[in-house]
Amino acid sequence: MAIVFEQPKKKINWFGICISIFSVAFILMLAYYLFFAPAPKIETVLPDPLKKANQISNLEFTDPAPVLSSEKYKKLHSYAGAPLVGALGRPNPFLPL
Repeated sequence: MAIVFEQPKKKINWFGICISIFSVAFILMLAYYLFFAPAPKIETVLPDPLKKANQISNLEFTDPAPVLSSEKYKKLHSYAGAPLVGALGRPNPFLPL
C-alpha cells in the first residue's frame, strides 16, 4: 500500500472577499464625493425658486398716495375698531392673589 500525502485544500471565503472589496470601494467613493467632487451649483438645483426670488427682489416701490386718495378706498368700511392696549398682567406677579 502506498501512502499518499495530500495537502488539504483551503477553501476560499468568497463572501469575506466580496464584503472587503465592497467596503473599500464604498469608502473610496464616499471620500471622493465628500472631498474631491465638484459641488453642485445652486442654479442647477433650484432654478425656478431662484427665478421667482429674482423677480420679487427686482420690484420697485410705488407711491401709495393715489390709492389712499381714491374714492373707492375712502368708501371702504372699517369692520373692526382700532386695536386697544389690554391688561398686560399684574405689577408684581410674585405676590399672592
